[in-house]
Amino acid sequence: MVCLADHLQYALERTGDGIAIENPLSHEVAFVYPREVELGRRGIELVSERMGVNLPESEITSIALHLVNAEVDGMGSSQDMDLVMKSTVILERATQVIEGQLGQQLDRTSYAYVRFVAHLRFLIRRLMRGGCKETENSGLFRQAARDFPDAYRCAAGINEYLKRDYNWSCSDEEMLYLMMHVNRLRQS
Repeated sequence: MVCLADHLQYALERTGDGIAIENPLSHEVAFVYPREVELGRRGIELVSERMGVNLPESEITSIALHLVNAEVDGMGSSQDMDLVMKSTVILERATQVIEGQLGQQLDRTSYAYVRFVAHLRFLIRRLMRGGCKETENSGLFRQAARDFPDAYRCAAGINEYLKRDYNWSCSDEEMLYLMMHVNRLRQS
């Protein structure tokens, strides 16, 4: 949490100098990490109470990202922060892919969506660390792709996005799991 303390010190200095830094991902971070955002909100309240300085609202997101970063591996490395930032962007794009393919808005408050978010975060971590290994589920994946063409198109769209923007590729097993989550999202 030393990184958070350093961040707060610089935030206090920036505020004193009249400099506010906006975070373009604040909406997505608030959705994906609501608990951490509430802690960030409480953090700026504590700074106000104890230091007499009103930090800008944008610091809520910054504090939340530091907390998420600390949760990832407990070490707060720059690679962890990269994971957090990529996860937030990828989740939003994957949601757009699914909504576009299915022609429906997803219920972002549903249990199915929360499970999808958790799955995607772990998938991104695996892909960042070198990819996913093929398993013996290729036959099951091919059958599911035939039986659930809409879910397959969504998973394939997400995989194409990951290939294009990050040079990552999902294994058949990961595609199968994405399809299962898409089916749950359709029904929620």
